[in-house]
Amino acid sequence: MKLWKEEIRHHIEEWSGQLGDRHWWPHYLYHFTDVCNAASIIKTGYLYSRAEAQRLQLMQVDSASPEVISGTRAEHLEYVRLYFRPRTPTQFDNEGIRPLGKRKLGGAHCPIPIYFCFDALTVLADDETEFSDGNMGSGRATHSGERDFFLEIPFRLVFHHGPFGQDLRDEVVFRRHAEVLVPHSLPLNARLRFIAARSAAERQTLLHLLPPRVRDTWAPRIRLGEQALFERRWTYVEGVTVVDDCVVFAFNPNTTTPGPFEVSFAYAEGGTAAPREFHGVRDNLSNRLRVSVPGAAWGAAQLRLDDALAFAGTLIFEEEPF
Repeated sequence: MKLWKEEIRHHIEEWSGQLGDRHWWPHYLYHFTDVCNAASIIKTGYLYSRAEAQRLQLMQVDSASPEVISGTRAEHLEYVRLYFRPRTPTQFDNEGIRPLGKRKLGGAHCPIPIYFCFDALTVLADDETEFSDGNMGSGRATHSGERDFFLEIPFRLVFHHGPFGQDLRDEVVFRRHAEVLVPHSLPLNARLRFIAARSAAERQTLLHLLPPRVRDTWAPRIRLGEQALFERRWTYVEGVTVVDDCVVFAFNPNTTTPGPFEVSFAYAEGGTAAPREFHGVRDNLSNRLRVSVPGAAWGAAQLRLDDALAFAGTLIFEEEPF
């Protein structure tokens, strides 16, 4: 434990008092990843560095810019990397399901973002924890675990929220990406406070990807996220309703990328039967999508848009929607 833990506590409380309706930001440290990766993290019980996750073959969806990763020093990929704040510029560029031709970051994106929110004081005060003063993918970033370095990080810019002038763009973007660095792995048990999903349908998807015993253990800690965790500007499933023999998917009506999407829906009666599959192209998914499943009782369903998983879960046709 760092000898200056009480100064870290004071730092958290001081910034919490300055951020208004974002007062909760400094109390947590944030890692977001796609739902498929999130399921792997929960099953192992650890958040691993990028390099270790690749060695263990746990990374199913890569949401990072290939250009940024190629320019990142190899030793920096051995750290678990958390942010001091949610809604970083990277998240703005990769959150949500975007058509194949409308993705940034060299085609990488994070279709269903899931947040792991860790207790800030516990992680920051750990002896091995270091901090960066900006984006670790940048050549100008420096990092250290020392007291003076931490206290000199310009948190006024790290926690900056809202618009800014073009003259400040590079500096604000760099600082908003300031990171907390933990060598190799970070256990979830005592340090993780909660896991946050963007919508009820996406929470259902994460739970569905977990084995039953793991699901039962973690379900109470997987919640719907605060509005300020997510950008919510792109396509995602907000809710799923079963009406007679139809499945109705309700999409984010405010998406800026409504399509076109290649839509793939699969349904397996009883969860084990050979799946029935439906395919088609939709130019606009900013409202609802109805899929008819004649004769269905209950089963496992999956919806994909282009190459991205949009929903997975068990549907019960005799009951009211969940």
